[in-house]
Amino acid sequence: MINSNILVVDNCKVDVENAKKAFSILGLKDTLYFAENDLEAWDKLQGNQKISPIPKILLIDINQEGIKGIDLLLKIRKHEDLKSILIFVITGTDNEKNKSDALNLNIAGYLHKPIQSDKSFDFFSILYNYWNIIEYSSEKK
Repeated sequence: MINSNILVVDNCKVDVENAKKAFSILGLKDTLYFAENDLEAWDKLQGNQKISPIPKILLIDINQEGIKGIDLLLKIRKHEDLKSILIFVITGTDNEKNKSDALNLNIAGYLHKPIQSDKSFDFFSILYNYWNIIEYSSEKK
């Protein structure tokens, strides 16, 4: 898993910086990509800025203003080359409808972002450890 690409979709500068710092400590900075919204994320998944190989993991804050997260999740789940991406919704706000909709789209988890930046490393470290013990398809896209 260590060499697998990860796409983070979030437009909160503080949260993005916390993620970058944590992933850098974990040694994942070379496989980490960021998008500020659903359109930029789709461009990195299937457009002119396509990431290769396709990310195995997507972290998205579907509740952020300017991110049509549920729409992006629907497109991913319907796309033959993308539907197996492991998706985690990571958010700082509650929205029961988005939570229900996301869970119905077979996401891997719906998690609350740590409020304190000093907790970010522990949060991402736990995700990293999880990603390293699960099995992935060896099929290359």
